[in-house]
Amino acid sequence: MTDEQKKGKVYVHTSEGVFPYSKLQESEAEDSKQLKEKNKWVTDNSLINPPYPPEVLLTLHESNPIFWSCVNQLAIDVAGLGWNLQLRENQKDNEKEKERLNEFLKTSGKEESFRNIIKQALIDWGSIGYFGLEVVRNNAGEVSNVYYLPAHTLRVHESNEKYAQIRNNKKVWFKKFGMEEDINSETGKPEGVIPENKAHELIFYKNFYPKSNYYGVTNAISAIGDIVGMIGLRDYNLAFFENYGIPAGLITLKGDWEEGADKKIAQFLNKEAKGNSNAHKTLVLTQPEGCDFEYEKLSVEVKDGSFKVYGQTSREDIMIAFSMPAERIGVRIVGKLGGNVAEEATKIYIQSVVEPLQTDMEDIINDKLLSSEIYEFKFTNIDTRDIDVLIKQHGFQIERGTMTPNESRNILGRKPYQDGDKFYMMSSLIEIGEPEEPLSKSEITDDDNDN
Repeated sequence: MTDEQKKGKVYVHTSEGVFPYSKLQESEAEDSKQLKEKNKWVTDNSLINPPYPPEVLLTLHESNPIFWSCVNQLAIDVAGLGWNLQLRENQKDNEKEKERLNEFLKTSGKEESFRNIIKQALIDWGSIGYFGLEVVRNNAGEVSNVYYLPAHTLRVHESNEKYAQIRNNKKVWFKKFGMEEDINSETGKPEGVIPENKAHELIFYKNFYPKSNYYGVTNAISAIGDIVGMIGLRDYNLAFFENYGIPAGLITLKGDWEEGADKKIAQFLNKEAKGNSNAHKTLVLTQPEGCDFEYEKLSVEVKDGSFKVYGQTSREDIMIAFSMPAERIGVRIVGKLGGNVAEEATKIYIQSVVEPLQTDMEDIINDKLLSSEIYEFKFTNIDTRDIDVLIKQHGFQIERGTMTPNESRNILGRKPYQDGDKFYMMSSLIEIGEPEEPLSKSEITDDDNDN
């Protein structure tokens, strides 16, 4: 008997017959069998169309002050307050590594600071729902430069492995960050790749949207009606002032008016009586004998109060979509509680919106761009503490020997100083004697009888 014959073999009995176990393992599928999205932007290149036109969303973003403020303030709160490098757990300082990372973070964007690059990307994320960062490697294969790429010009390939930027009928391709196979930046295909046309990598980050496997959408999508309504209110008021409050009306000429008089009146009211340069102009008409005219307003009177209520409700809906406290963007909601309620709303916003987004950005930067085992990149967090109150509390503890000055400075985020690790005790307490012996019951009774 040969060695091969001595080895045991495993078979699996199924309704289709008996098969070697090795064949069953080979047939195991690792990839998902879900149906993929097939909505194509350009059929030949298999590019997927975004669920909402990004150019339209950008127009809404720049046309509504609440939408604009929520998006931009969130970007500032996440990335605009600065950053620092922190030692990873169980690691020791390495000046050479720290210098390398600092140099990369200061020069990777060339004309733009790294903080501004991330902030611009987050504005795209907030207004459109996704962003792209172009990543360039040097000859050693290390990440050397990072560039902001306008998200509204990006289209995702159906493979989810590459992307195309399209502008003015021109197209350039990028491959997914970490993808080993090179592609041609001009064709998006692996053929004909040379150093001059090798595609750069792209980090693509999206806000989860259940209806698309490829794109995200802005948090404001649920408040689009409110945004459009506020723009309508703005345009209505602009038209009102442009028309100097003259309502839409019907003018009926009665009698034998001069031929063309109706057109002249209409032309004056529609053109000559509108605009700042034509303010307070007067129309003078010679009314023929036996002729008359009637003016009838056609527009329905709208109470100003209803506009204010609608505008306030719309503002609140947009801020709710971003979980944005009104005070954070300089909005004062009339009749709303302030004080501790406002502080609590800010804390919830930071914990539920800002910090999770900061964590995602930090993971991208640490895992994809820096790749350091010693240091990790951290954004500066928003400090919502009442510093004056903290200083008073710390002062009380320092004076009574329960906290050192350096412990207080560490909590406040300030550098320690020499001899600041000592405990102190106030010396203003003066001894006034020992406690007296308590009176007996009989002595207390005698005193009462004397009185």
